[in-house]
Amino acid sequence: MIDMIRVPVPMQDDIIYSPEYVETPLFSMVPKWILKIHTDAGIIGVGESNRGADGAKIRKTADAILGKNVFDFNLTDLALPDRHAYDAFEVALYDIVGKAVGWPVYRLLGGLAQREVLVGYWCGRKNAADMRRVAQRAKAGKFTSIKIKCKLSDPVVEVIEAIADEAPGIKAIVDPNQRFYTYEQCLPLAKELDSIGNMMVLEDPFPKEDHEGYRKLKDQVSYKVCHHQSNPLEMIKAYSAGAVDMFNTSPASMPRFVANCYIAKAMGYEVWHGSSHDMGIRDASYLHACAAARNCTYPSDILSYQRVDDLIVDPIEIKDSFAIVSDKPGLGVELDEDALKKYSVEG
Repeated sequence: MIDMIRVPVPMQDDIIYSPEYVETPLFSMVPKWILKIHTDAGIIGVGESNRGADGAKIRKTADAILGKNVFDFNLTDLALPDRHAYDAFEVALYDIVGKAVGWPVYRLLGGLAQREVLVGYWCGRKNAADMRRVAQRAKAGKFTSIKIKCKLSDPVVEVIEAIADEAPGIKAIVDPNQRFYTYEQCLPLAKELDSIGNMMVLEDPFPKEDHEGYRKLKDQVSYKVCHHQSNPLEMIKAYSAGAVDMFNTSPASMPRFVANCYIAKAMGYEVWHGSSHDMGIRDASYLHACAAARNCTYPSDILSYQRVDDLIVDPIEIKDSFAIVSDKPGLGVELDEDALKKYSVEG
């Protein structure tokens, strides 16, 4: 039997946007699907889809795998009839196999490379006054970095200065999602940010195809410049062009993330795990994948602590900006059935 539960879970207050930057609908309220795959042995594997996944397509895949032996799957490349919500099924099947053999998922991904995974704080587009509150919360939580979303028209310099004022030890990761538009538009702002002294990474400031622009930008600033890339071929192209210093990678598959880390390591690059700001099940899968990758050393986007509920009984443990991977079999998390019932909606 495979259960499917549709859930939107709100974000905590003051996380995403300052009022003047609100974009609707709020991405945090786009529903996800929680999967519970039951085996004849009584093991239940749990998975979590991406936002806005199509329930009909998920049900079709679920019906197609009913009756199959989990151990007959190649976990690194599942033979599913549809790739839609592939990662939700992958996570649930890894959870089952781990529970069946008594191994945490990171062992199925190659073994433990690091017990603690660096994570950061996060916020959406903010004005400088609101960023002061964000920085105060990050400091109180003993985080070492804040990742911010922004665009060229935002008061980005003032926002990063607010972090420096309120939390001098915290570094900034700036991600405009290519909304600094061009190298020429980006460069003056990038240099001004550099002068503040608390920049860690500038991610995807303009279209990633402009390798020459990225190569020139790297030479003009002291902090890291990176691409968010999940396709290993695009990673190789960017490396070959000298366009980046590192990668944010999140290919929606645990073994493929680890493979991308091996590729980046061969380039001499460090990485972090990106996300779509998910809940506890998916974050637990990210944590296991990061734990199996020695060069995943920059702050990963494991952010379910910012939801009003992460849908798991015991939240992922975060101490001094490091998430601690579980040694329990499978993902090591238990679905919170009461929370699931509270937030579930028809779909």
